[in-house]
Amino acid sequence: MRHSLYLFLGSVILLLSACHQSASEAPRPMGYFRIDLPERHYEMVDTTLPFTFEQSDQANLIIKPQPRGNCWVDVDYPQLNATLKMTCLNITSPDSLRNLIYSEEKMVKFHYQKADDVEYSVVRDEDAHLWGQIYDIKGKEVATPFQFWLTDSAQHFIRATLYFNFTPNNDSLQPVIDYLREDAMHYINTFEWK
Repeated sequence: MRHSLYLFLGSVILLLSACHQSASEAPRPMGYFRIDLPERHYEMVDTTLPFTFEQSDQANLIIKPQPRGNCWVDVDYPQLNATLKMTCLNITSPDSLRNLIYSEEKMVKFHYQKADDVEYSVVRDEDAHLWGQIYDIKGKEVATPFQFWLTDSAQHFIRATLYFNFTPNNDSLQPVIDYLREDAMHYINTFEWK
């Protein structure tokens, strides 16, 4: 009887110790990949565009002229697989400026479906004849987390939107979004009409 009890207890101890995993073998929680953001330097961009700004050396500027003096400008970040797409439009009347601003508000409202929050900031520099609005669109599934528009209120209107060249998960991309937002804010802060 004693022999059977020892055999039974020995089997239970052996079974329990075989089922125990060490801490190094335990499943780890899901995490995000590490993103190493490049160091950047800025240089003044002077092109045929009606404005200048200091651009990051991590970005490529691609200008695509359009009819009636309008143009598309891509500030492309190949290493981060992202692009700040800018559309430069001529203002033809006070009504056209009002319609452009209304159109921008409408585009931002389109993101309300996926956004957790939208933060607005105003750009106003009367000495530089620069007015505009900045939109930080928060949310895990938001397609364009950062947008802005700028105008001189007389001739030029520029809208810009940050896009990723893949379906973003903004929780894991937040460091990249912050990095690109910092660049865009530098562009705005160094922006000058010609």
